[in-house]
This record gives sequence, structure tokens and C-alpha cells, in this order.
Amino acid sequence: MSGEIALPAGLHIVAKPRAGKPPMWYVYAWRGGPCIHKQEAIRPKLTQELISAAAEAFRQRTRAPKDQLSGLIAGFRASPEWGKLSPTTTPTWLLWLQRIGDEFGDLPLEALEDRRVRGDILEWRDRWAHQPRSADMAIQVFSRLLSWGVDRGRIALNVLHGTTKLYEFDRSEIIWEPRHFESFAAHASAEVREAVDLAACTGLRRGDLVKLPWSAIGENAILWKTGKSRGKARIAIPILPETRALLDRIRARYEAEMAARRPSRRKPAPPTVLASSRWTSWTVSGFASRFNDAKQASGIDVNLHDLRGTFATRCMIAGLTDDEIGNILGWSPKDVAVIRAKYVDQARVVIAIGERLAAKKGEQL
Repeated sequence: MSGEIALPAGLHIVAKPRAGKPPMWYVYAWRGGPCIHKQEAIRPKLTQELISAAAEAFRQRTRAPKDQLSGLIAGFRASPEWGKLSPTTTPTWLLWLQRIGDEFGDLPLEALEDRRVRGDILEWRDRWAHQPRSADMAIQVFSRLLSWGVDRGRIALNVLHGTTKLYEFDRSEIIWEPRHFESFAAHASAEVREAVDLAACTGLRRGDLVKLPWSAIGENAILWKTGKSRGKARIAIPILPETRALLDRIRARYEAEMAARRPSRRKPAPPTVLASSRWTSWTVSGFASRFNDAKQASGIDVNLHDLRGTFATRCMIAGLTDDEIGNILGWSPKDVAVIRAKYVDQARVVIAIGERLAAKKGEQL
């Protein structure tokens, strides 16, 4: 193994699974740092060239001039405000800060006070106009960076303040229907299907979904203080009959799989309700990758977030009011009522019509 050296502190190597293909390996100069190498199938060897690339990336970061935008980015990343970002937010913001630095890193800070630079930034943003949510994220991160610079007295104004969003599509009325679940299930593993089912039974967002602990599961409700807002955020969700059935099914699958193993190969269940194929707790990025692979293979046009609407319909069928559902999901009663009218009430009307037609046909016979 000549040419290889020990793994240095900070060098980060991760694999991204791909449906029907070998995994893609990515090497980052440090956790959250720039990608310096990638290759397919085989884990990269730790060569001197790889370490040198990581060292150069570190030198580029540390010598960012304070009077340029690259220096502003470095200052923002070292600030307490950056430290308050959630673990689910940080990777996306790192990606966009890197793109901002690649395009505008050598721009003098004084140029940021010229309103004409706003047009240059918007032209850069428009590279992602075909992906409006990505384009809006580019401006969100850039604007937050500039606002931080204003707060610290590094620049006089945020030229991106008030930028209009490109993505305005309202998905609040969209839910997963039986056909979506059926198509997705055909391309997803058991553990990914369980995650989708749990989202449909709880309305939890992705970050909370993969972290939900068994300790939060009560007899009649899920009660959990999350790590958000310094532990002040509290989740309270009623346990529906289908939720209880799902939880029992997850436990049964774990017990059956462990029973089939030799005693030396058995492992304790993870503290989280959901688990990967190795019976370890999911990472947010790991689950997102597996979910996206299955979604792409299935061809469905709904997102994980749309399962919140599905959960709302299940609460309606269980007898909860619009106010109660709104409190659980953080929606207005008006938004809940739209889903009720579109999916639940409409379905009940169709079922009632079918029952009347069947009864009339029986009378004729």
C-alpha cells in the first residue's frame, strides 16, 4: 500500500447509494468543506495527492481577504449565527455558500454597496430558473450572508432585500393517494416504505421523522420535545389506529429478523422508530437519498412533504376538527378545510352515491 497515509483529522469520505448502480464516493476536505475528489464503486484510497488537495482547500479558506466577499463568507461561517443553523439546514447552505464564493468570492465588499450588483447576482440566480426552488435558495442564502455583513458593520446595505421569489406553487392541497403509495412501494425497500407510512400517520417533516424516538410513543399520543429552539419545541400527535398498526409492524419486522440471525449477529434495536437496513438510526441525508432514488424510479409526482396533507385526511376520517388538525400541523383551519372539501367530503359523497345506486339496483332485482 505504498503512497497511502493515515486519515487526517477533518478529511471526510462518504458514499452515496444509487439505485441499480455502484455507489458514488465523495471526499471532502473537511466535514462540511469543499468536495476535492469523487469516484465510483470503490472507496478512495488515502494518497498524498488527496491530502495535498485537502490542505490547499484549507489554505484557500484561511487566506480569504477580509475586504472581499470570500472574507465575508469565512466570517459568517465562523460566527455564532452560523452555529445556530440546524444540522438539516447546514449542508444545503454550505453548498450555496461555496457556489457564491466560486462566482463572487473576489468581489470587493465596497462593490456590494452598489445597487447595480443586484442585477449581476440575479443573472447568476437565473442559471437555476428552471429549478425555481433552487434559485430561491440561492438568493435566500446570499441575502442572509449580506444581512449578517450589515449587522457586523462590514457593509452598509443588503442589495438583495425584497427580492421576489420565483417559486410560488402552493402544495398545501396536495396529498398522497393510494396510487402514489402503490407505485412508490414497488421501488422502495421495507425501511423506506415504513418511513413514508410513518410520515402519513404523523405529519412529521423529514428531520423530525428520522429522529423520532421510541421513548416519545405513548399509549394514545406521540409527545416529544425536539432539539429545536433549544429543546422548547414540542410535538404532540394523536396515535391513529393505522399508526399503532405500523409501529407494531416495525417491531415485528425487527424481532423476526433478529430471530433469524445467529445470536452473535443480533443487535439491539436503535432508539429511533425508523431504522436503516442495518438497523441503525437514519441520517437525514441518508434517508433523503434512499427516498429520492425510490421516488425517481417510481415516477410519482408527489413529495415527502405532501404526506402532511395525507395525515390531515386521516385525522379528518378519525373525527378531528379542522381547528384540532390545524393546531397539530401548524396550519390555519381554512387550509385544513380546503383539503377536507377536496378529498374527504368529496370521497364520502361519491361513496354515498355508490351505496344508493347499489341499493336501488337491489330493489329492482
